[in-house]
Amino acid sequence: MVHAELDHLADRIGRTIRAHRDAQRMSLGDLARESGLSKTILARIESGAGNPSIETLWRVSRALTLPLGTLLAEDEAPRVRAIPARTGEALEAEAGMAAWLIHADGREHRSEVYEIAFEAGVEQRTDAHLPGTEEIIVCVEGRLRAGPLGEPVDLGPGDAVWFAADVAHAYVAEEDARALCWMLYPTAAALR
Repeated sequence: MVHAELDHLADRIGRTIRAHRDAQRMSLGDLARESGLSKTILARIESGAGNPSIETLWRVSRALTLPLGTLLAEDEAPRVRAIPARTGEALEAEAGMAAWLIHADGREHRSEVYEIAFEAGVEQRTDAHLPGTEEIIVCVEGRLRAGPLGEPVDLGPGDAVWFAADVAHAYVAEEDARALCWMLYPTAAALR
């Protein structure tokens, strides 16, 4: 039990450091220079494989200009967000068109959009993508479950889910289904 909790803490600290580094548009090399730590040590911490001391975390927090507690605090934002049909911010045009915001993001990234089809009973499991990768799945027709393993979201027509796709995840069709998949990748600079 204690080992699992420590692994969870190391993973969370790594994600938090990577998210703040990305938000500040710092490369791993930039953070290494600012903290006085090696890129190898920082990469291990960000991947959740490191076991950083308080002194190491202090150096990282100073380099990111964050309080140390920010690196140790519980996750503030969920890594999965269910978006039921037509619950986003509504936008209307004089012509009569209506739109609902599903996702907005001000960061630079590469994105791809796929239409995907599933026959009833299909289960597609996918390994973790690169750190920082996100997906948005919008169910167009049918019913399916999508999201990180252990955190699936049930989707019907018009429903959507956003999730951090840098963990193993799956898509399961409860009946024949079609969906749109937006892949949001971090920039190459964010991965350095």
